[in-house]
Amino acid sequence: MFRLLLKPTRRLLLSSIFLLMATLLTGCDDDGAALGLEWKHPSDLTMPPGFAETDDVPTYTKRWHMPPGFAGFPQRWNAQVREYVEQHAAESRQTCEAAMVQYLTAAPGSTRQHRAKMRFMNTWQNLMNLSRRQEQGDYLVFRREIELPEDLEWHDGMDQPELGSPKAQKGGTLRLALQRSFPSTFRVFGPNSNNAFRRYLYDDIDLPLIRLHPGTGKLIPGTADRWAVSRDGRTVYFHIDEAARFSDGSRLTARDFITSLYVRTSPYGVEPFYNDYYMGNFSRIEVYGDQYLAVTLAAARPYAPFYASLPPSCTAFYAEFGPDYPTRYLWRVAPTTGGYTVNPYDVIMGRQVSLIRVPDWWAANRKYTRYSCNVDHIVYQFVSENTKVRELFRLGQLDVFNAREADFWYEGLEMEPVHRGLVQRVHFSNIWPRNCFGFHLNCSQTPFNDKNMRRGFHHALNVQQVLDTVFRGDYTRLGSYFSGFGQYTDESIKALPYSPEKARECFARAGYTIEEPDGILARPDGTRLQVTLSSRIDPLYTNCMNILREEAARCGLDLRLDQTDDTVLYSRVKAKQYQAAIFSWGFSPPLPDPAPFFDSAYAFNADGVPIPGTSNITATNSPSLDRAILACKAATTEAAAVAAHHQAQQLIAATLAWVPGWTTSYWRFAQWRWLRWPDEPGCRFCPPCYYDPLDSHLYWIDEKMKEETLRMRLSGESLPEVDLEIPLPAETAEAP
Repeated sequence: MFRLLLKPTRRLLLSSIFLLMATLLTGCDDDGAALGLEWKHPSDLTMPPGFAETDDVPTYTKRWHMPPGFAGFPQRWNAQVREYVEQHAAESRQTCEAAMVQYLTAAPGSTRQHRAKMRFMNTWQNLMNLSRRQEQGDYLVFRREIELPEDLEWHDGMDQPELGSPKAQKGGTLRLALQRSFPSTFRVFGPNSNNAFRRYLYDDIDLPLIRLHPGTGKLIPGTADRWAVSRDGRTVYFHIDEAARFSDGSRLTARDFITSLYVRTSPYGVEPFYNDYYMGNFSRIEVYGDQYLAVTLAAARPYAPFYASLPPSCTAFYAEFGPDYPTRYLWRVAPTTGGYTVNPYDVIMGRQVSLIRVPDWWAANRKYTRYSCNVDHIVYQFVSENTKVRELFRLGQLDVFNAREADFWYEGLEMEPVHRGLVQRVHFSNIWPRNCFGFHLNCSQTPFNDKNMRRGFHHALNVQQVLDTVFRGDYTRLGSYFSGFGQYTDESIKALPYSPEKARECFARAGYTIEEPDGILARPDGTRLQVTLSSRIDPLYTNCMNILREEAARCGLDLRLDQTDDTVLYSRVKAKQYQAAIFSWGFSPPLPDPAPFFDSAYAFNADGVPIPGTSNITATNSPSLDRAILACKAATTEAAAVAAHHQAQQLIAATLAWVPGWTTSYWRFAQWRWLRWPDEPGCRFCPPCYYDPLDSHLYWIDEKMKEETLRMRLSGESLPEVDLEIPLPAETAEAP
């Protein structure tokens, strides 16, 4: 009766409203396929030729079909690089001349003269590199394979220990939870692509040309099956494995590395980082046919093949590359060379991303990869609260629970599946470059422009009390600014101990000689010994600060905490507008790089004014440290690099510009017992050079054990509790 009373136009209007509501409701929980994740790129033959028949290039390049707009790119890029080199060379000459004038006119032995000298030496080396680049000619060069140098000594890296276990089983699904925001794009480069989830999609999946063995730190093959280094140590020649493929089945060739250069440096990509990356780090890229690539570094350095390992981009995937790239490719997943790619039909926007093992993966039977990428699916669920993650794990809906924090490792794992032996606790000791977490001091402002104040501040922070109380003794104190780099870390460097007596002696030398009624020191003019410690908003830091403030008061120091938003803190620190800050930089293997953080060239300009925006946030200005940093840059052998970096770290500690904070030397988690790991002589559990062992993809699911465990859980059966303690192997403790 109701439907009969509705007029046709009204019925049409209501139908439209219902349809719109249904669309909106389903859109709130959309799947990946509906957003275009299932897009398949066309054949590369649909793209235009990359070179014209009249171009003066080898024949093989004229068979290349390249993304739209590529025609003429090599000429444009070479011209752009020539202009870049000429401009920077001219600027470097001017800087050298100005530095020389300043050096000659400055008072002998003065700070101004030292700054001029170091400015000249840094710029002079850069000028020599630029001059060499001008002499060598074009940046991008195409040659024939027969033009390869004949005296190359090729290496294949096949003498290192196997990774994983032959007992590994293929199949199954690993279910994980991530406590981070759902990514705003799946693009591999471009706006917002450098998000926290990117490593799960690409960085930990893709095989580079060569990589470091995670157990020994030696070079092993990736998509290149052999490589050679020129006599001067600057040019690395790679032979691309002829079997190498992208996850979409496309063959990997030298063309894909040129495509990567083109699309990543294009203004359409809106990614200025890559222009600096290619122009600043490499002086030439040469192609010798489809399988050979030669990369010349700006300067010789240890691990040259590692640093010369360029990223490829699947050429056919960029068949629709153009001005609308950021939006057109927003949710398109770039093909990888690794064992996994996104399953577009198992993505729930805002909630879940699923990876699927690449069928017939090209590296499935090769040494170092044949026992990896074992599970068929990896499902990442985005869950905001760790308590919810814990509950999902307890119910068996997740296979792994991250329990690095003390509360979750102890009280959080007081659960029935653990007591019944169905869930195992794992303490995995690792060796990985640690963040330089600690208390950075601004040496360009009072009070820390006085070294006595810096030393007193070191002695006034009772960090050990924080470790014992807040972290229950599980965390350790950092020593060197660059910890976790194996042989490149100077392990002899230790933090200064907490000592009220020594702190007060230092503060007295800085002029704080009067003790006020509340125990805080002051200068005779009434200036109170007060320091503001900046940090990001974090309840953990508040708990730590309560201890530090109380202990600092015993030393006569009034310590105040100023917590701000991450972005505000970062801006203040980079602008050197702070006194002390709880802050850290993240590092990666194999070598530390002290220059950006401690070179005086990034602290003050020629007139002694602090330079904002650099990574030398402490405004460190040390002549001896500057010389040590130059030695680090100049080192071309492993032995020289180790010696130079040890000296630099000793001098960094001597500046007292950084109070070591805390870190962990482990990763702790709980797992259901069906998640299995290697137990081989050369690979127990997981190689130590992984921060999170799951990054190795050497685990597997034992389906029979899973079925047995689920049955035992229902029947009430129990097993002995299991705690897996994975120590750091002595023979790999020095690996980078």
